[in-house]
Amino acid sequence: MNRYCKYHPGAEALWYCSHDGLYLCQQCVDGRNDSLIEARCLLCNQELESSEQGQGGPLWRQLDRYLRYPFAPVLLPLLVLWALLASLVPPLPVMVPVVLLAGLPTWGFARAVMTLRSHPGKARKSNAPGWDCLSDMGGWKAALLQALPVLLVMVPAGFVLMVSVPAGLLIGAVGLLLVPAFWLAIQAQGAEPGSYAAALTYIFSAPRDYAVAALLASVGWLLGVALVAVAVDVMPLPLAQGLAGALAAVWWLALACLCGDILARHGRLWGLDQGGKKVTTSLEERRQRIQLCAGRFDKVLLSTAKTLKSKKATVADWQRYDRLLDITGRDDERRSAAPTYLEMLVVSDAWTEALALLARQRDVEPTWLPASPSLRLALARGIHEQEPKIAVGLLKDLHDRHPDFSELGDAYLLLAKILAEQFGLAGKAEQYLRFVESQCRDAKLRKQVADYRAAWG
Repeated sequence: MNRYCKYHPGAEALWYCSHDGLYLCQQCVDGRNDSLIEARCLLCNQELESSEQGQGGPLWRQLDRYLRYPFAPVLLPLLVLWALLASLVPPLPVMVPVVLLAGLPTWGFARAVMTLRSHPGKARKSNAPGWDCLSDMGGWKAALLQALPVLLVMVPAGFVLMVSVPAGLLIGAVGLLLVPAFWLAIQAQGAEPGSYAAALTYIFSAPRDYAVAALLASVGWLLGVALVAVAVDVMPLPLAQGLAGALAAVWWLALACLCGDILARHGRLWGLDQGGKKVTTSLEERRQRIQLCAGRFDKVLLSTAKTLKSKKATVADWQRYDRLLDITGRDDERRSAAPTYLEMLVVSDAWTEALALLARQRDVEPTWLPASPSLRLALARGIHEQEPKIAVGLLKDLHDRHPDFSELGDAYLLLAKILAEQFGLAGKAEQYLRFVESQCRDAKLRKQVADYRAAWG
């Protein structure tokens, strides 16, 4: 039975966190697409293990599925083609190039199968590639490079079999143990002969899964040789040759399917581009989302509080912090953080949110106003057109509360403008103009006083 991620319903679990005992999908993993790093859990930051999930469990438990895979309707013609041409050629060395030519479509399909299955998202949509994969000329280079190690083992082993059966079987069995590593190298490193040098990497970095592929390559070939040897004794030679061709196609496609699943499981750690969506959100934001899904509000609060102390804090960070304080019932902390939160909203010109926060604070304490005179002035400048009454409350009596405020003249000029233009209280506005005129020596402020009187006179 397939396991699914705890925090993303419907997403297949590719990773297991032994620290939390959770099965997680790729979205829950701390990784970047542009670098090769170890997989880590976004919840606890511990290293993750492969869930050995794939399409239904450990690979050795899925061997029957891999052996059935070549008999999919779209792949059956490959078996028939290889079997047919193998049965028609004479039992002489000349048959070798003809039989290899018959295997070309299978090689092309095997490369396409590995490419398809190495992308988990694509593999879920389509179980097997279509025949148009044979028109991919760029893919043929990879297909031929993957076929080369097999031919270098099987062809010499076949000729040795004519002289010494045990020696031929030994050469084939040992040589084919390395074939999956070469196939994985070509897919992961690129279709270049130099990719063969990385083959050992895939043997030791995924030893359990690779052992399954190596045994399928080696034991599958031995069983195929045994079946053909029996068939030669009990049926006409053309039919035995046809059976050999069909078995070769089954073996080739089954091994490609298995190697594709190994790439899907470990390709990310091998640097293979698996066609996943690019990560557009920051690591911290992704981690917080998963922690919120897990109900770990305290951890999110701590990490958000650290973010707020940095210069990179945004309005969204403050909104998240405010909601978390509300959810966790920390009302005192929420009220004490309100002035700093309000300042961030004012700096960001988020006037609607600022008014909502001010109203929330005044619901608890009707006379509450920001303590900072500069914050009051900045807020009044932003809201005086839509909420002139609140702006008046923010600015009046500043000379009593903050007589040394350096921008007191600007504050009272704004207050006078609001009273005269939005409330029609020119007489009241004149009182503040006189205060500015008598207390401020700034020529610019005095000129504004004169301009306002001329406009309202």
